[in-house]
Amino acid sequence: MALLTVENLRTTFRTDDGPVGAVDGVSLSVDAGQVLGIVGESGCGKSAMSLSIMGLLPKSAMVEGSIRLGDRELVGLPGGELRRLRGAEMAMIFQDPMTSLNPVMTIGWQLVEAVRLHQKVSKAEARRLAIEGLAAVGIPSPEDRLRSYPLELSGGMRQRVMIAMALLNRPRLLIADEPTTALDVTTQAQILELMRELRREVDAAIVLITHDLGVVAELCDEVAVMYAGRVVERATVDELFARPQHPYTWGLLASLPGRNLASERLHQIPGSPPSLLRPPAGCRFAARCPFVMDVCRDDPPPLTPTGRGTAAVACHLAQDVRDREGARLSGEERA
Repeated sequence: MALLTVENLRTTFRTDDGPVGAVDGVSLSVDAGQVLGIVGESGCGKSAMSLSIMGLLPKSAMVEGSIRLGDRELVGLPGGELRRLRGAEMAMIFQDPMTSLNPVMTIGWQLVEAVRLHQKVSKAEARRLAIEGLAAVGIPSPEDRLRSYPLELSGGMRQRVMIAMALLNRPRLLIADEPTTALDVTTQAQILELMRELRREVDAAIVLITHDLGVVAELCDEVAVMYAGRVVERATVDELFARPQHPYTWGLLASLPGRNLASERLHQIPGSPPSLLRPPAGCRFAARCPFVMDVCRDDPPPLTPTGRGTAAVACHLAQDVRDREGARLSGEERA
């Protein structure tokens, strides 16, 4: 059963130049115990979608569509009810640690408050849980760190504190926005293991937003590829890496470092994403796509099942062309 269900989500920001559609008609679902990876380059709508789910957008944003946590509709839910859900039922790890840490409060005060807000425990028990949480994310001398202020810690340490805070109450839904940024390889492995533990212990659903396809391959069950506010491909991890179906996905996979010869330059996708203030009428990837056809410029392709499990793609290319190109790329990746 789906723990998170998003249907036809549209998130629009009002600006002086006009409305900007950061998320345009996104639909997806995540089952309890499942990890869904969201990938795509900066500005494609990944973070705007996650903030829409958490109800943390500014007043200049308008959210339309449906977001359900279990059987509870979150769109239009009063602020007080959303605050009770955040931290207890659902939590988010932000890309910028200072977004969720108060610079004038100690780490210990913030962690203890996060526990006591959602659990009926004593201050001493909350403090014990806070120390355990810091130790779990690899912070040395966690008891001493409780007395530190965020600005006294390095960026990587602040990120670990933020991750500890998000995991303290064992939420059923965890949204992680680039959770391993600025972390060394050892700590990154610890964080990924903590997510696996959360998944095992409470059957949590996890939405992982990342640029790191290696992390996706290691942790995720399914992947949604976003481009210019829309999902252009969704598939299981195995299917995506073995037989990618969208030209944008091909470009992302071809750009992975370590696959090319030392003498070769890394592949790059030419051009840049379209403006979401005035997006093109047809496929939003058309201007950068080496396989573009006339129909691509005029008609936006719907996200259509490929016939392989839950996989779907938004592309006008014929299935045999997508299969051939996807197999060719994955063959090169394995070579």
